[in-house]
Amino acid sequence: MTPAMIAGLSVLAVTMMLFIRVPVSVALGLAGTGGYLAIAKPAAVLHVVGSTLIQVGTEYTLTVVPLFVMMGAVAMRAGMSQRLFAASTALFGRLRGAESMATVVASGAFGAVAGSSLATTATMTRVAGPELRRRGYHDSMVGGTLAAGGTLGILIPPSVALVIYALITGQSVAELFAAGILPGLILMGLYVVAVLWSIWRNPDSAPAPDCNMPNRLIEIIKGWEVVLLFGTTIGGIYAGWFTPTEAASIGLFLAIATGFLVGDLTIRGLIAALEETVLTTAALFFVVLAATLFAYFIIQAKLPPALIGIAESLAFPPWAVIGTIIIFYLIAGCFLDGMGMMLASVPVFYPVVTALGYDPIWFGILVVVVIEVGLITPPIGMNIFVIRAQMPDLPLGAVYKGVLPFIVAQLVLIALLMLQPGLATTLPQWFAQ
Repeated sequence: MTPAMIAGLSVLAVTMMLFIRVPVSVALGLAGTGGYLAIAKPAAVLHVVGSTLIQVGTEYTLTVVPLFVMMGAVAMRAGMSQRLFAASTALFGRLRGAESMATVVASGAFGAVAGSSLATTATMTRVAGPELRRRGYHDSMVGGTLAAGGTLGILIPPSVALVIYALITGQSVAELFAAGILPGLILMGLYVVAVLWSIWRNPDSAPAPDCNMPNRLIEIIKGWEVVLLFGTTIGGIYAGWFTPTEAASIGLFLAIATGFLVGDLTIRGLIAALEETVLTTAALFFVVLAATLFAYFIIQAKLPPALIGIAESLAFPPWAVIGTIIIFYLIAGCFLDGMGMMLASVPVFYPVVTALGYDPIWFGILVVVVIEVGLITPPIGMNIFVIRAQMPDLPLGAVYKGVLPFIVAQLVLIALLMLQPGLATTLPQWFAQ
């Protein structure tokens, strides 16, 4: 059996382990170590495991992760999400479905602070979920809006998923953050259109607009904290003032300062945010460690060149290869964890895609967008289960029905990225000049 065949079986093994809910780090670590033992001597494998520990433990790019994670945790405990939801609701005023559209916009804005889809979904479910139900929205609209809005947290910078992709592929974090801005805003707009379309099809899914909303301007201004954090961190990076790590440090400081001065942050809340950051970061670092080992094995086994050879022998055009990868992600996303799927597959697909001449930054955004679909697609849909954990009386069938228009919106964005790659590459090129 050739090394490439062993690598292919290892990828299949990872998929099966993820399917039966084996932790991502364990699945990648076992497959990477076991596969490498099959093609190399034990001494060489031990050397790679040790060097991987040192490489990941001293990787400067990863320092940005705990800073952004804690910034989101502090923002949640400071009450920024509640004020952001109120500001977004006031922004849409007297439109039918204003609260639902506000949930989408607030999720996107909070995702720009939290950097995580699951964190955004959990936070907005606590903030917006009870209000949507109190106002009389149908369960399908409540579940669909919350689940879809949370997916913006993985795309709009700062995104932890984009940082991990940058680490795996050696791409620039700043360029990936820039690449995610325009697709993230477009997806937010498509989600608003999905809400309007759902209401047009079934006007009873949303209540009549609230005409008793005084001081709309004051409510809108209450969202200034998120504007400050996003403008300082992301704006500072592209103005050339900070590196991503410096921007994350300053953003965290501002989140803590504003949380104590004008928000609801307490010493106990700050300690809880620190504990959450330690647990989340430790879990992510274990996954990255295992993924780095797995990626090294895949490269040593020469699986990517073998896949390129197969594509060339079958005379597949480049767009067909990309289409096949997208279909793989869409199907696998129905059953597998998104982050685990990305970490297991990017080391395999990335060399193939770049060898075909595609932009690696564009591919990173495409991967993240396709993974977003899996976050709200039955039967797994991690965002859906996050919502159900906090709103157990929300019927699961209603949530599945509610996410359908938003899945269509995601597929539209995928098509746009395929037809117009400049949506993801223009801003990085512009900022690089």
